[in-house]
Amino acid sequence: MKKFIAGLLMIILVVSLAAPAAVAKPKHGLKDVDERFEWARFSIEKMYAKGIIKGFPEGLFKPKDPVTHLQAIIMALRIMGWEDELRRDTVLPKNVKNMKLSWDEGYYYVALAVQKGLVRPEELKNFRPNEPAKRYEVAKYIVRAIGREEEAKQHMREKLPFRDANAIPKDAVGYVYVMTELGLMKGYPGNVFQPNKPVTRAEMAVIINNLNDLLVEDTEQEPRFFVVAVDTKALTITVKEGDKTAVYDVVEDVPVYINYSYGSLSSLEPGDEVKLVFNERREVVFIQVVNKKVTTTAKGIVVDVDKSEKTVSLVTYRGEERGYVGILKESNIEGRHLELETIYDRFVLVGETGGLEDYIGKKIVVLGEIENGASIYMRGRVLDVDEWFVVTEKNTSTFDVTGDTWIEVEGKRVRLSDLEEGAYAEVKAQGNTAISIKVIKK
Repeated sequence: MKKFIAGLLMIILVVSLAAPAAVAKPKHGLKDVDERFEWARFSIEKMYAKGIIKGFPEGLFKPKDPVTHLQAIIMALRIMGWEDELRRDTVLPKNVKNMKLSWDEGYYYVALAVQKGLVRPEELKNFRPNEPAKRYEVAKYIVRAIGREEEAKQHMREKLPFRDANAIPKDAVGYVYVMTELGLMKGYPGNVFQPNKPVTRAEMAVIINNLNDLLVEDTEQEPRFFVVAVDTKALTITVKEGDKTAVYDVVEDVPVYINYSYGSLSSLEPGDEVKLVFNERREVVFIQVVNKKVTTTAKGIVVDVDKSEKTVSLVTYRGEERGYVGILKESNIEGRHLELETIYDRFVLVGETGGLEDYIGKKIVVLGEIENGASIYMRGRVLDVDEWFVVTEKNTSTFDVTGDTWIEVEGKRVRLSDLEEGAYAEVKAQGNTAISIKVIKK
């Protein structure tokens, strides 16, 4: 049996880095969005989670398929928040009713697009809803949706920097200018724009996600939360928004992105700032970490809980084992022996006690087993010592506890006063302030 004295015990602090290690992709979700579409994966999954771009049966997204004109205007209407204004009892204009659509509801989307100015009434004569939408055509829909058409008109004679700028229709130059200036669309390698190239579903996801970011920046539509706790077994996330704390269910294999790279639910840390996407049942279906907090993690045995100073101290230990913390005493009743006086109990120490006599009056941590029924003249139960070490400033980490600190015992949030010395706990902190304290073993 080893005796762990102060000089041999070191505090282990694990720094959580902003970028996680490689994480396996979710087992479920969009099966055909693989590494070939890494450049668009974040946008695809977020827009899919928000319901802006729908998928296909059997978990398919079909990222290489072209977007039709009808699909393009529907996505634009959704991201602008106008889909709720769709009315099935709307009297359809004659030029809309005369279109050939396989989907009856599509007529009402076209009518709404005309009402919102995405498509002009005079353009309906040549509007081909089922044909692939070209890049310059999508640029028109988006610029009109965000109310920047007047700006586009002012730049119709702009000299665009692309080598194939002459291929852009003259009445579309201003729209392309606005889209590229806002960062909603970019060119291709070789400094070309390819205005007549059909937009794929993957490309449209990126465009719509860029637009989403622009709209959020202007209107603050997406609230931000701070992670308080994550339960990967129960699939819940506890977050704080302002002064309110809430717990949400998380769908299995929820996409988690950290710095636009795949993460996992377990990689989330208290204090991380996140955006959450919910489904109609208020379950979290997408998590984006927008500000990854650099935290330290310490695991060990709680050796002090100061309720007045609002601090908790622990000594790290390599195994998840409960300890007995108290002051070492010496007794001469029925022969000289050592005792451990804790704030809860008194124990007579036997077993691996060699060297302990040098630390009478000091606070120590003892690891071992209680011998049931054994006692010495009612002095206390017998504690068979396996390991022990002395508590000192050098081997102890002390953390401040605030009203925001999440303290958890057996899956429930508790108060600082409910923490017990000797418990094995994990503390996550920023600086000296504990963000969360989770008791692993009482």
